[in-house]
Order: sequence, then structure tokens, then C-alpha cells
Amino acid sequence: MTQPEVSRWAAFTSDPDGGNPAGVVMNAGGLTEGQMLGIAQEVGFSETAFIRSWDPPSARFSTVSALTPMRSGR
Repeated sequence: MTQPEVSRWAAFTSDPDGGNPAGVVMNAGGLTEGQMLGIAQEVGFSETAFIRSWDPPSARFSTVSALTPMRSGR
């Protein structure tokens, strides 16, 4: 499996290197929960969001899984 690209997004700041960092993985629909958990553990941020499906024209997310390095939350 090719490792998906993980983007770093920062909350609560206007500085991209500051704030509360979170990982975001687009196009994660083909990943298993175990693979997502492994990526979240490797990234090491307190949260990593996996966009499993979305509608690009409307920019609406339809399925997002959020995982910490220890467990998943939906």
C-alpha cells in the first residue's frame, strides 16, 4: 500500500507552524481502521482526521473518521 499524504493543519492560530496541530488525510476511503490507526500513531498529533468520502463540487464531507494515536472516534 502506498502511504497516503498527511497534511498538517493548525487550529487556533494564524501561524501555520503554531496552534494545535492535527493531521488530515484526504481520500482515505480505501483505508481500514487499523491502517488509519497506524497512520495516526506514526503522525503523533493528538488528532488525525481521515476524509473517507466527500463531494468536491459542494466541498461537503460525508464521512470523516477522527483518530487519536490510541483509538478512533466517529
